[in-house]
Amino acid sequence: MKNKHTLIIGGTKGIGLEVAKSFSREKHTVSVLGRSPLTTKNKYISCWNLDLVNNIKNVSKVLDKIIEKNGKISNLIFLQRYRGKESVWDNEIKVSLTSTKLIIENLIDKFDETGDKSIVIMGSLASSLIAEEQPLSYHVVKSALNQMVRYFAVNLGPKGIRVNCVSAGSVIKEESKKYYLSNKQLQSLYKKITPLGRMCTSKDIANTIYFLCSSNASFITGQNIAVDGGVSLQMHESLARKLK
Repeated sequence: MKNKHTLIIGGTKGIGLEVAKSFSREKHTVSVLGRSPLTTKNKYISCWNLDLVNNIKNVSKVLDKIIEKNGKISNLIFLQRYRGKESVWDNEIKVSLTSTKLIIENLIDKFDETGDKSIVIMGSLASSLIAEEQPLSYHVVKSALNQMVRYFAVNLGPKGIRVNCVSAGSVIKEESKKYYLSNKQLQSLYKKITPLGRMCTSKDIANTIYFLCSSNASFITGQNIAVDGGVSLQMHESLARKLK
């Protein structure tokens, strides 16, 4: 039996890399499409580089090469984000929205005909709440991605392709672990305001995405799953009381 093929957009570091590792542990063939080179060696993971800001016109050619080498896909996961400082509005929309739309449309007929088929898009609590440290463009694209998930869930359902979103707030990644673990005051703050008493980690996100791509989630589609330990369930007054 051939390995399932999982394609991850934006999986060369951070949450994306953790997701890639989680699928590789289950012996999926993992293709990662990203701007940066892969920071780890793994026999199940191959990396394909593409700048979605300046070379988005080449996305179809790169996707064809990935499918030709690793076969049709079972899962398609989006974690990419624009992190530059030039033309933030235009480039955030291009990287997060336009590229997601183009990639999905290019791959609709490239999913494996057998077994479960899933698309998962990384969202954010900023799709409905305001994160002051993030630009307007970030909030707009995350909100739009939620509606894109619902649209494709309805339109791809007849093809057996499920589409869901995973949203989080602050996440401890491998690159930021040292900062968070050394900041006792910040740890104490998150412990107070989070019903589950700790911060979200990249493994929490990876586990949720893996579940949504598994047969255990075979009747779940069009949903936005908040992975935040319950923070977003609370009223502002309740949070303020905890900080006294």
